[in-house]
Amino acid sequence: MLTAELMENHLLLTDIVPSMPQLLDNAKPLQTRISESAASPPYPETAYQWLVEVLDGLIDFGQRHGHYGVINLSEGEYQWLDGVLEELIYSVGENENHPLAPLMEFIIRLIANYEDKYVPRLTELFPELAEETPIKKTNENSNPPPYASELSDSELAANGFFSIGCLFSEGGNAVKARAAYDTAIRLQPDYAEVYNNRGNIKNGLGSYDTALDDYEEAIRLKPNFAETYSNRGTAKFRLGRHAAALTDLNAALCLQPGLMDAYVNRGIIKIGLINIEEAESDFQIALELAEQRGDNNIKAFVEAQLQQLNTTK
Repeated sequence: MLTAELMENHLLLTDIVPSMPQLLDNAKPLQTRISESAASPPYPETAYQWLVEVLDGLIDFGQRHGHYGVINLSEGEYQWLDGVLEELIYSVGENENHPLAPLMEFIIRLIANYEDKYVPRLTELFPELAEETPIKKTNENSNPPPYASELSDSELAANGFFSIGCLFSEGGNAVKARAAYDTAIRLQPDYAEVYNNRGNIKNGLGSYDTALDDYEEAIRLKPNFAETYSNRGTAKFRLGRHAAALTDLNAALCLQPGLMDAYVNRGIIKIGLINIEEAESDFQIALELAEQRGDNNIKAFVEAQLQQLNTTK
């Protein structure tokens, strides 16, 4: 059977990975990702290196401007952002659900504002063209989708940094992920999903007390946040607060009965509490959910635990 130390290493943390349309429509469920799974990052190392440069540049950019309410780009910033946008257009295209789509829409808005203010139109250079048929813009990507217009510059920027943080977290770069999440929270302090994910970063680094602070804030902002209850339960378990951890896992499953990682976590905690029969029941449910979702990593782990539990009977 798993030792207490090994059990802690197998607790699952659930990150939130929202797309832009989902952020604006509470009726749509947020996507989730288990951040301690064995899945490989979907992006090559060169993409992460480029993202590091973009993140550092955007953080410096934000510090220069102090906020994202009203931004007046310099010519150098405009040229730099134009280059970043070219890379994003190549990567994202018209995929509104791409992780970097929010960042692209924020940069599109900044560039469009600069061009409206400083770049003369053809009709201004050649007034005679104003009497002819209006010229259609050649760059369709400069027209952000309708949902982008509903967000302020700060909200768009926060969503962009959130997306960057998710990618860094998935790529295993906790330092850069936390920097991106810190910036997203500074821009939008009521962003519950970012607190959840930043809590997971701290949890994974062993900073359980400060992780609890982020989970508490996420739940305060979003009381029915099932994933955060599950994540908070893992931090409490690692702090030796087993009964409190179990209470959080129970709350998570009351709020979202199909939350697979919560069943896994509760099964692990019940093993720690020497409640073998109930642990087996939780693992059985987790196994069914893993099979339904085709999650072979969780399926293999749960099957191994069930096999070990059977040997103790």
